[in-house]
Amino acid sequence: MSFDQPIDAVRNRKNLKLFIVIDDSLELRYKVINPSGEVLILPDLLFEDDPVIVQPEEATIEFSAEQLAAYAEHLKKAAAQAEADKLAALRPEPPRRVVAEAAPRPRAKRQPSTPPQTRRGLAASWSAPRLTFYKHKIEPLHPKQSFKITVEGNGDFEITKEDFMAHFNDVIMSPSYRADGLFTYPQIPDKALRYRKA
Repeated sequence: MSFDQPIDAVRNRKNLKLFIVIDDSLELRYKVINPSGEVLILPDLLFEDDPVIVQPEEATIEFSAEQLAAYAEHLKKAAAQAEADKLAALRPEPPRRVVAEAAPRPRAKRQPSTPPQTRRGLAASWSAPRLTFYKHKIEPLHPKQSFKITVEGNGDFEITKEDFMAHFNDVIMSPSYRADGLFTYPQIPDKALRYRKA
């Protein structure tokens, strides 16, 4: 399998592996192919700031066979879509139907705009017998917003989404968090202790 174009990638902060980038236009996230060949949308905080450009002749050294197979499949689909779009553009436009315009409606009085909400502070909380992270509660939060987990017998742990993304990569990358939407630590890890409220 050979590629004739350089491949864009980003390096995971935790395991230092390269993930192939197939879409970097998402806000604060990348659409990537991980070393197992899975296509994922992940927060950009999981990766080093500087993107990596891999030359075609280095692709087999830098990426796994699964990654390159998934990337080749992605390129094939993208080329087929581009071809379909080109054909659609060549098709003549259907004749336009004349539609009678409705009379303009009287304009409603504008409501005074409410000031934008500050995206900080505690935005979600839950309790559990062990330290448990719920994807559906964390994902919607703004990076500066925090969530609180009350662990029975251990107190409250308050973490911002930004800190969670930066320091709990093992949770985010775990199959249970990605597929089932939750991750539970059997014991509280040392790195979580700094977020325990006194």
